[in-house]
Amino acid sequence: MPVPKTANSAPASRWSPPGAAPPPGAPRSDGTPRVAPGLYWLTRTASVQFTKPIMVRVIRELTDRPTYYGWAWISCYQLDKRGEAIERRELFVMPEGMRRMNDPAPRRTSPQRDVRAAR
Repeated sequence: MPVPKTANSAPASRWSPPGAAPPPGAPRSDGTPRVAPGLYWLTRTASVQFTKPIMVRVIRELTDRPTYYGWAWISCYQLDKRGEAIERRELFVMPEGMRRMNDPAPRRTSPQRDVRAAR
């Protein structure tokens, strides 16, 4: 005997808008892995444009743009030596050539002044 469907049993595909990005970590339709947000070191293995390596913080992979097999568009911030963002960029890279880096320790901030103590 078939199990009756409830009123809210619509397939999950109905709830995501057309052209919506797949969940993070899900492979592309060609089977290659997606770029996860995080800190990366980009060298010539990621793209020939990086003759001088750069460090970036990836915001997301841009899945709405056409690419070649094994390549991806990413939206990221280019970082300086201290890890501060200096420029927002959109780059065409090979995810297999991107080297994942550990996030640096949290930055120290100046101690907050206690307003109540000043009274």
